[in-house]
Amino acid sequence: MIDKKGKLLLKLVLVMGVISVWVGSVIPAGWCAQSKVVVASTSWTGAIARAAGADEVRVLAPLELKHPPEYDYRPTDIAKLGQASAVVYAGYEPFMKKLLEAAGYPESQTFKVRTTNTPDNLKQQARQLAAKLGTVKQETEWEEEFEQVAVDILEKAKVQNAARTRVLVQQHQQPFVEWLGYQVVGVFSADELTPAKVMEYANLQPDLVIDNYHNPQGKPIVAVAKCGYAELINFPSVKAPGLIELFKENAGRLGL
Repeated sequence: MIDKKGKLLLKLVLVMGVISVWVGSVIPAGWCAQSKVVVASTSWTGAIARAAGADEVRVLAPLELKHPPEYDYRPTDIAKLGQASAVVYAGYEPFMKKLLEAAGYPESQTFKVRTTNTPDNLKQQARQLAAKLGTVKQETEWEEEFEQVAVDILEKAKVQNAARTRVLVQQHQQPFVEWLGYQVVGVFSADELTPAKVMEYANLQPDLVIDNYHNPQGKPIVAVAKCGYAELINFPSVKAPGLIELFKENAGRLGL
């Protein structure tokens, strides 16, 4: 015979079992593992994972690479995936598709982020990843600090009269530069510029050419237009490993 306490304990065990099965069915294995170890394709996706609150982020492409998406994965990277709660990538890294296939990594534990350096986008990506990882509290704390830094940078851009500064910008820096409020008069690509294109852009009479450090093309324009020049980074570096540090670094490169 089972007494009342025994029956209550049995019911409790059964309910906990049902809850456990339900959770396991709706949350992919690994997403909410006790330790949030994330493997990231590059320092950019890795910085988003850190912002989301991941306990540990292992970046595949070395920070020393000038253009990290060109990284070619190594056999040791397959082992890194086996230890990961999740894998974060952007989708434009050719090596990631090959690596995920070679490792047989479950698609349910991968997360694709949009790498655009504007506060609204980065917060959205971090929030979505945090919801998957179960690290919403950590992400919220990061977001509060990030928002204050963004406000400070915008204020400095206003003081420097960014709205009246005529800028030619490389396409991969356009979102960040427009967020700062610069007067964008032209956008050039990451492809090598022809002499005709150089003259076309120089005739726009920019005050400043803002280039992309990872694949710069703007210096020929500067030589003709006789204007200012700055190179900004998209991928975090040893000097600026996180998104907050990256925003501060780019602001400093613009004299803000």
